[in-house]
Amino acid sequence: MGTVLRSQGRDGTVKLRLRERDVPDLGGKTVHLKRAGEFENRQVESLRLDRNAPFLKLKGIDTLAQADALAGCEIYAAEADFRPLVEGRFYEFELVGSRVVTRTGADVGEVAAILRAGGPDLLVVRRGDREVYVPFTEAICVKVDREAREVVIDPPDGLLELNEI
Repeated sequence: MGTVLRSQGRDGTVKLRLRERDVPDLGGKTVHLKRAGEFENRQVESLRLDRNAPFLKLKGIDTLAQADALAGCEIYAAEADFRPLVEGRFYEFELVGSRVVTRTGADVGEVAAILRAGGPDLLVVRRGDREVYVPFTEAICVKVDREAREVVIDPPDGLLELNEI
């Protein structure tokens, strides 16, 4: 879901950097904090947006010191806690790990990450020990099958060779 950036105020609230653009409805639900490689479950008191910044309050985190200790922790939520999106929109977790193939069925690789760089999002596709960036646009990513965890692409000539790193 995101990362804890810092504490906010003195009541244990923390500011988040979300991976997803849509904030899930987590009131009263459980999230999973990853600290030092271990997961810790915490119930959500509130998750709110203030000036487009997300703030999270967890039960049992009630002081500035407790909130400060969460800085850098990864926050995970259950897939079922995210609202369904309109057709053509996807959560990052629905894409990462998906196979990428061309229209002709040629294997390209696996989505390792999503890069948001100001223009269209880029799929970071792992091809063996290399990565290639594929613009996540309708013209190139012609089909996303959530259930099969597959992205079908129609790359322009040279795209897959051009941006290999």
